Amino acid sequence: MEAFKQMLTQTDDEYLIGLSNKGTVKRAYKDLDQESPAVTWGETEAEVTLKEAVCTIRMPLGESTCTCPSRSVCRHLITAILYLKSSQADTEVLENTKAEEEILSFPLQKLRRACGNKRYQELLYHLKAGEQPQFQEGTVITVKVPWEAFTVKLLSPLEYSSCSCKSKELCPHKAQAILLYQLHKHAVTLEHLEKLCESKEEWDHKELDRASASIQEEIRLQLMTGLSRLSPEAAEGMERLAVISRGAGLAAFETSLRKTASEYRLYFDRAASFQTEELLEQLLSIYQRAGELKETREPERLRTLAGSFREAYRPMPRLHLIAMGSRSFHSKTGYEGEIYYFMEPDKGMFYQWTDARPVFYEGVRRRPPGRAEQAQAPWGLNCSREQMMDLEFYLDHAKAARDGRLSVSQETKSEVSGARDFRREDIRKAVFWDYEQLLSACFGEQEQKDEGERLALAGALSCSEAGFDTVHQRFSMELLDKKGRKLSVAVTYSKEEKLTIQVLERLNERLKKEKDQTLIFFGIPYLEQGKLCLYPVEVFGRERFYETQAELEKYLEEQGGPSLAVPGLNREIIKGMESFLGEIRQALGDLFQCGLNSTQEETLENLSRLAKESGTFGLHGAEEALAFLAETLGKKRHQMEFDPEPVLKAWIHLLSYVKLCQEKTSLDRALLEMEKADNGKEKRQ
Repeated sequence: MEAFKQMLTQTDDEYLIGLSNKGTVKRAYKDLDQESPAVTWGETEAEVTLKEAVCTIRMPLGESTCTCPSRSVCRHLITAILYLKSSQADTEVLENTKAEEEILSFPLQKLRRACGNKRYQELLYHLKAGEQPQFQEGTVITVKVPWEAFTVKLLSPLEYSSCSCKSKELCPHKAQAILLYQLHKHAVTLEHLEKLCESKEEWDHKELDRASASIQEEIRLQLMTGLSRLSPEAAEGMERLAVISRGAGLAAFETSLRKTASEYRLYFDRAASFQTEELLEQLLSIYQRAGELKETREPERLRTLAGSFREAYRPMPRLHLIAMGSRSFHSKTGYEGEIYYFMEPDKGMFYQWTDARPVFYEGVRRRPPGRAEQAQAPWGLNCSREQMMDLEFYLDHAKAARDGRLSVSQETKSEVSGARDFRREDIRKAVFWDYEQLLSACFGEQEQKDEGERLALAGALSCSEAGFDTVHQRFSMELLDKKGRKLSVAVTYSKEEKLTIQVLERLNERLKKEKDQTLIFFGIPYLEQGKLCLYPVEVFGRERFYETQAELEKYLEEQGGPSLAVPGLNREIIKGMESFLGEIRQALGDLFQCGLNSTQEETLENLSRLAKESGTFGLHGAEEALAFLAETLGKKRHQMEFDPEPVLKAWIHLLSYVKLCQEKTSLDRALLEMEKADNGKEKRQ
């Protein structure tokens, strides 16, 4: 009983507010003046009879009960506790250390798991940057974390602690608050927390093995059967595997499998955009990654293979952004929405924010067309998204992924600096007026390939004839730099691209009247059949960057920069290589069409021929793989049992090898086009 009474003397209003709320405690004080309670004391509890209810007060106080219908800590319980506390007023009040002891002894591993890897990394980032939370200590320990804008009140026992996010469980905020208090009281060190971050992540290997086995089994069956013999249920099979992948935490596999399901639907709908080789490449890539997922136990590699449902966003320093443009999209992975692009002029880096909506579930309510521009801008910008795209602003406490994708969170705050202004040296320097330099910057370094979407500003001193190809449903126009080198702007018709094509057509009509019009395009550069191309996101007139044409010409005279060296490339050899690599891809597509179970004699003969010819082109990796496929599949006819795994491995290796060769050949051909334009100008001069 003494321990129970001692606990009551340590209880103050702050603790009671933590158990209920401020309004309930204030009401209880008023009710207490009207009460004459009867108390029956026990060893570990007390029964308090009030006018309207009977309360049983226990240790800890959160376990107390009341006969009223309320399931929370009601005003009757608070009134009873206040009465018991006042009856012990002559008892010495002792310092309450129980909550602190419980907080400081809470297991670190459990706290780290509750934080999650992303939040734990962000916590360390802010601590190493010198940022500190606010603590208010008493019977309730209050922790305010400014970079996440949450407040946690820690009570004893800890399960009765509260968080501004309203969670009743050990939420990431409570876990961070406990860690911060342990650090504040020197129970742990920052070095200790960093080492904890490096500890191995736990994986359910049995679940991963089951998922990877299901994926490989389904894809193996499809490759053995052949595309021409598959039923439309193949798409549903991919969707089923996508659901399995999601349940196993394999975000990257879910995305890839939904994309293959979309490709299968295109095939069975006989869509003109379907390509057998593209579907085959996706299937073999998934099969290879599933096999690696089953074989590896290295946590970092598992994390890379599995991917993340929510991208790991890193805290960023204060960002200075200028709006560049936006576009709509509809992906094969089952999402649609809008992408908004921004530039950080100080470093010449591009960022983007994507508003995506899933459309792969039936019954998903889609946003009516035309509403996106009028929707509210993110980050607390007090304007519409359309108005946002005319602004220059700063973001504090922003978060971004490695590829420049920005997160939208309540912690991020914005500050508008005015209308966007492109007449600045740091922005002008980002514009490519030399297309060979554009080619070098975007495609000259192989390590840039997987760093997300390439973005660039390209200046056009003139434009050649443009038009809409009714056969291929595609609008295209050629941009020219100062040396006459070409950059192709092309957009294929779709409902999302209808407006883009209309804008480009109107622009083309204007250019016919104003031959000397100088333009600056912002978009996504890519290589297509040896040509440097650009998907246009936004187009600006010269006056947005330079006040006069003379100012631009002076700038171009002063501008220089490194170009890609053309290492004695032979046009005919490159064309021959392009054609031959296309033949190999076609042969692999034919193999997929008929399937491994019923390979045609004609297909085997073609594989043997390509194997022999690969040696003449110096493609020894392709020569060996093609010969193995032809020989192994030829012997299969005389075997009762057949193990497809060696064939699938050779198939995967060969397709990857050919893809790399095609990328290199496409770059070489684009270089030759640049060289051809330079030589043509020299002859004219």
